[in-house]
Amino acid sequence: KCIIVCPHAAIRSKAFERTSELELPPSFLTAPAKPGVPGVSKDGIYTIQVTPDGCTGCTLCVDICPSASKEDPSVKAINMVDNVGQFKEDSRAGWNLLETLPLIERTLLKTNTVKGSQFLEPLFEFSAACKGCGETPYVKLASQLFGDRMIVANATGCSSIYGGNLPVTPWTTDAAGRGPA
Repeated sequence: KCIIVCPHAAIRSKAFERTSELELPPSFLTAPAKPGVPGVSKDGIYTIQVTPDGCTGCTLCVDICPSASKEDPSVKAINMVDNVGQFKEDSRAGWNLLETLPLIERTLLKTNTVKGSQFLEPLFEFSAACKGCGETPYVKLASQLFGDRMIVANATGCSSIYGGNLPVTPWTTDAAGRGPA
């Protein structure tokens, strides 16, 4: 749930196979992938990573997180910490590694579920929307579900600002160079 609610697409998950040539640094936290994740064997690995350069600190991910420690319910699966020093460098290295891992084949995913849809690559990311924006998670989800088949048009308002404040844009392309029009 933390991934779908992030207004800036700063949280991503991937499930992947451990290979002998893949070196995971100690700061790259993983867990065994749950059974049934398509395209991943029973020995697959799951990770959630946050980009320290895209997170605005809105805390929506922490607020929505359903997983809490049994020993200390105030500690969740995702928690806010100061984004400085070694933590920031480790997070940046983790994000960069995540970006190199392969995506699960789109046709294998159950895109009609929250879990399945969040393995899809977002083609809307790191917008200039306000911290904690409630609109951009839906735009990001639409970009995940419809990808390069999506055509975007809108009237003036917030979306015209965060969606096109040149010289940068939150709209991106997939590995084939295709994205929303």
